[in-house]
Amino acid sequence: MPPGRLPLEVFQARTTGKRPRGRPRTRWRDYISQLAWERLGIPQNELEHVAGEREVWVSLLGLLPPRPDPG
Repeated sequence: MPPGRLPLEVFQARTTGKRPRGRPRTRWRDYISQLAWERLGIPQNELEHVAGEREVWVSLLGLLPPRPDPG
């Protein structure tokens, strides 16, 4: 993925500030990595490469079940 694209910037973003006490919150990147492994079978070390291939990534996202209706 070329540098400067928004998806890459978001994927590599790091937050600033102090952490609250207690168990660390699950990071978005960790959640996506876990979801990709469990539902799509994409290993964590290949996730960034696969996400950079737009056509492949879109086809893989189509395999996921739709989000449940929050209402």
